[in-house]
Amino acid sequence: MKMRRDRCVLILVAMLLLGGWLLGPAAHAAIPGFFVQSSLGPVSLPQSPASATAAAAPAQAVDAHGIAGEWQGKVAGLRLILKVEQAADGTFAGNILSVDQGNVTVPIDTVSFAAGGSLRLELTSIGAAYDGKLSDDGSEIVGTWQQGGNSIPLTFRRPGAAAKSTLKPKTVGSIPLEPCRTADGNTEGLCGKFDVYENRTSQSGRKIALNIMVLPAVSGKPAADPWFALAGGPGQSAVQAFPLAGFTTKVRQERDVVLVDQRGTGASNPLPCILRDPKNAQEVVGETIPLEKVRACRAELEKHADLTQYTTSIFADDLDDVRQAMGFDKINLYGGSYGTRAALVYLRRHADHVRTITLEAVASPQYRIPLAFSRTTQLSVDQLLDRCAAADACHKDFPDLKKEFQALVDQLEKSPAQFEMKNAAGETQAVTLSRGQFVAALRPLLYIPSLVSQFPYIIHRASQGDWSVYADAVLLVRNAIDKQVNRGMSLSVICAEDIQGMSEKTIQRETKGTYLGDFQVRLYQQACREWARGAIPKDFYAPIRSAVPALLISGALDPATPPEASAKEAHDLSNSRVVVVKDGTHGTGSPCIDTLIADFVVKGSAAALDATCVDQIHLPAFLTQTQIDQLRQKAKR
Repeated sequence: MKMRRDRCVLILVAMLLLGGWLLGPAAHAAIPGFFVQSSLGPVSLPQSPASATAAAAPAQAVDAHGIAGEWQGKVAGLRLILKVEQAADGTFAGNILSVDQGNVTVPIDTVSFAAGGSLRLELTSIGAAYDGKLSDDGSEIVGTWQQGGNSIPLTFRRPGAAAKSTLKPKTVGSIPLEPCRTADGNTEGLCGKFDVYENRTSQSGRKIALNIMVLPAVSGKPAADPWFALAGGPGQSAVQAFPLAGFTTKVRQERDVVLVDQRGTGASNPLPCILRDPKNAQEVVGETIPLEKVRACRAELEKHADLTQYTTSIFADDLDDVRQAMGFDKINLYGGSYGTRAALVYLRRHADHVRTITLEAVASPQYRIPLAFSRTTQLSVDQLLDRCAAADACHKDFPDLKKEFQALVDQLEKSPAQFEMKNAAGETQAVTLSRGQFVAALRPLLYIPSLVSQFPYIIHRASQGDWSVYADAVLLVRNAIDKQVNRGMSLSVICAEDIQGMSEKTIQRETKGTYLGDFQVRLYQQACREWARGAIPKDFYAPIRSAVPALLISGALDPATPPEASAKEAHDLSNSRVVVVKDGTHGTGSPCIDTLIADFVVKGSAAALDATCVDQIHLPAFLTQTQIDQLRQKAKR
């Protein structure tokens, strides 16, 4: 993708790992992987025919015990090519090419290759590093990529080299498992299926094959109580999301990690709906849920699914069947965003089998999607406006940011903005943006630390009538998210558990006087009138009281699930501890949080955890106009 100079502030490769968080109209997902970052922030770019040719480059003759030559890797479906050259004096140089991001090439500043096969790559321009180990036969480098506080597995292989299998088939309890790998090929595990009745009440009719992946513990003697991670959304695959998470790597040092795709997601009878055409800028940026698409999707999905049978409570019972079939008495639960709701519902229904529960970005059963978004988005935006005013450099370049934001909202209320932008296919299209659409799209952007740092610049540009930075960020982030979420499953959950029973009085009370107003609530109400609605237990919204050890983690700047939500839930969890990350957003990827989660699971108690490291977690500084001007001048040289 070619970026115009007046909008390109930085061109670099960044990793964005949002372990599965709750998004707007139809939920959220993890967006792991490498992203080109400009003034727009991290964005995933579409594949191109040229990139497919590059990835298919023929194998070359190389030293079987050296690293010079070409290597290929993949992260979350995005293909990478590592090229290393060796000079006459024995030193190395190289670069990494991101195939599916317009063949963007990032230079490697330092290539260190030591005896024994240890490799270290340092890419200072993007604040990244890679540590790996060359295999004995010289066909692959197995290692870890570190960037932006996150650490994920990444294996590079010689062109044409097949992934090596180190695991053998195994039966856990009564479930047979076979060796498998994640879609990117970086993580090896054991995979299998477990059948449950779609209609658990009747115990008859159609069955669903739940997709399961087990990441065996590194320890030769794993703890008896494994760790089950529940994905966000609703609509995200656990099998796709969690192998990339840093805390998964730490937890599996001593415990098996069990990932189960919730019914309707991943490979467990998925319920996809394409409600936004990625090539239609108006549908993506000017948020809509087209009712004709909702009706068409329902008709198609009902050919192989009873859409009333895809609720959180039903999944909780599915999960307990898996636990029992695998022969585990106690398990440790983790949930992020919507996954916290699933974990809490499981705790209510099967508390005797829960050893610990970790909740990050808490969205309890009482948390109503999207009703809560009006106030949570407002809280996050107001905090960022105040932080800019308190930061000397930001205030100097954007002295009237708060007034600019309010004027922008007021103007959009009177008259929607109209502008042109390029869609995902590079075609110029006209977009009309209302107040509700503008504010609704801000929330998912504010999950991402690099976009939080660019928030003042985005707002300032929009206030001057330039919507390009905002619109391109929304388009690319939302299109990346949409690839990860099964919207049909999301609607089945939200229509049954969130929209149902929502009174007009409640809507008015929770949305009045906010930037967003009732915009998203009305969108969902209309969509849910066209969707099948499942039943929920009578106690679904009742407090969940438990003495099971619980760790609740929240970000102070979270635009969806702020610390207040954690504090409220912790009130009924008598053996709980709340940790607030003052510079955290909706899920805070960092070695500190990874270690905190892993230590909690090992100790089985949050009371004595040392959480002081969270105070060292910081957002990137606000991007200023001065920095942008300097970069533009540098680019002209």
